[in-house]
Amino acid sequence: MYQVILCFAAWLCLFGTVDAAEPTGLQIMTSVDQREDGDTLQQHMKQILIDRNGRERVRQMMSFRKDVGVDKKMISFFLEPANIRDTALLTFDYDNEKTDDDQWLYLPALKKVRRISASDRGDYFMGTDFSFEDMKQTPELTDYSWKLLGSDVLNGHDCWKVQGEPASQSLGQELGYSKIIQYVRKTSAVVVRVDYWDLAQRPLKTMRMLELKEIQGIWTPLKIEMVNAQSSHETVIELSDHVYNGDIADKKFSQRSLKRGYRGH
Repeated sequence: MYQVILCFAAWLCLFGTVDAAEPTGLQIMTSVDQREDGDTLQQHMKQILIDRNGRERVRQMMSFRKDVGVDKKMISFFLEPANIRDTALLTFDYDNEKTDDDQWLYLPALKKVRRISASDRGDYFMGTDFSFEDMKQTPELTDYSWKLLGSDVLNGHDCWKVQGEPASQSLGQELGYSKIIQYVRKTSAVVVRVDYWDLAQRPLKTMRMLELKEIQGIWTPLKIEMVNAQSSHETVIELSDHVYNGDIADKKFSQRSLKRGYRGH
């Protein structure tokens, strides 16, 4: 009997406790949503759009984010090239699941601010492979029902594999996806890959986090790739000059600020 107890204790040391409970899909995605990301963030963004023939278009942007209570406000300005300079996107990401998020796009050629309605949030943003909804980075948790599919190893890191299916058919139509699968690093709650399926259940596109770095104690993406399997189009976003927890005025996140452009800040 004593030997049996010793063998069982050795097994526990090697493999952990018996029946260790795994988190649910919703719990994992909640940890992603609540991951430390600073109270404010300023960063430079470089967009590289690559068509099926390998031709590239390069754009430069500045992006700002600020937590306002439990809500987030974000604004991004195009700096180059000249034909889209001063185009800007403003997003209010509300924590209250009963309140629809607000997004506005300013088009300087038309001198017009366009409100992005809920039915438009699945549209692609300025010719990229990211939809307006994707630009918020973290999906609305209540838009999907979440299911843990298991674990996988990506680039040497253990990840949770979590499937999200739109909570209703109408939401699926708005989002443009029949399902998504998120790969979340277990040690940091960072999403490092997302696979998307279109409304006909066909593979649509894949987002990969190509470079990550800890900056000011916060895991920060440096390079993100989105590849559309159906169009053979690709968008690469390179992020740099990160400043967390700096002083960003509330007035920067307004429709007036959209119209002034980055040079007015």
